Amino acid sequence: MDSKKLFDLTNLNEMLGGDQKAIFQMIKIFLQATPESLNELNKCYQKDDTDGVSKLAHKLKSSVDIFCINDIKQDIRRLENNTRDNINKDEVPDLVEKINSILNLAIEQVKEEREILYKQLFENENATKS
Repeated sequence: MDSKKLFDLTNLNEMLGGDQKAIFQMIKIFLQATPESLNELNKCYQKDDTDGVSKLAHKLKSSVDIFCINDIKQDIRRLENNTRDNINKDEVPDLVEKINSILNLAIEQVKEEREILYKQLFENENATKS
């Protein structure tokens, strides 16, 4: 796996006031919704449904922003705009490929982060009960 961390929880941490349980819940939502949205985006792309691609890129944009997946922050916007406005069609395949590549790696990294956070929360709860 790529050793570079593709996401950053700093903004999420600040938004939630450092509430680790809330961060854990947001991670769970991200890990449930993002792969589904990405899968739908790919289906729309395969069917040449540019309206669907645009809407799903828009939907994914918030996850990309909240989790600071900066490597594709501009790409997801460009994909949304290009498919919405029916422009620069030649860029779309490369954008879809890059977004898939980076987002899938980021999802795997967030899964690892979820495991670490789960252990911290679980150990802390058990420690306080003892």
